[in-house]
Amino acid sequence: MISLESKSLKFSLSTLHPSRWPGLFSLLALAITLVLASATVRANAQGGAFNTQQLGDALTSYGKNTVTDNGHTEYTVQFHKDQWKSSVTISLSPNGKVIWMDIEPAQMPDRASAATLANLLKKNLELGPMFFSLDGRWLRLSYPVPNSDMSEAKIKAFLTAVIGSAVETMPLWDQRTLGAN
Repeated sequence: MISLESKSLKFSLSTLHPSRWPGLFSLLALAITLVLASATVRANAQGGAFNTQQLGDALTSYGKNTVTDNGHTEYTVQFHKDQWKSSVTISLSPNGKVIWMDIEPAQMPDRASAATLANLLKKNLELGPMFFSLDGRWLRLSYPVPNSDMSEAKIKAFLTAVIGSAVETMPLWDQRTLGAN
């Protein structure tokens, strides 16, 4: 028999007898689970990925509105620039890896000029990862933000960036521009 001894631990190969394997495997699985759970808690405390609740908590200072439909929660934050008022919709992707920030700055007219639409598409190259798209009759500016190393300050910075881009690109999507032929 081989045995190892220390002042506080006594271990022998007889401990590894096959009749004790289920108990040892259970103990090993519990130890691994505790280590992983501890690592997850530390990662979140250091600015890991936000869950839906944490995202909402980070938006509380903006007077957010919350909408939950079919188990999917979205938050909206109102803002204005001069006479223009709009809102940013913020939500998590289904897999939780992306925080989506969307603004619908303008409703599309029945007929928009090809040049106007081409200018919006060209602007996507400058804005990336933000981009313009169409959602039904609405023009949309979307900002997919990686949901990692998150904090309330970072959410504020991303929100400020998407609002700033909407305001900066206003000449491209102003109703007078969209309706120009």
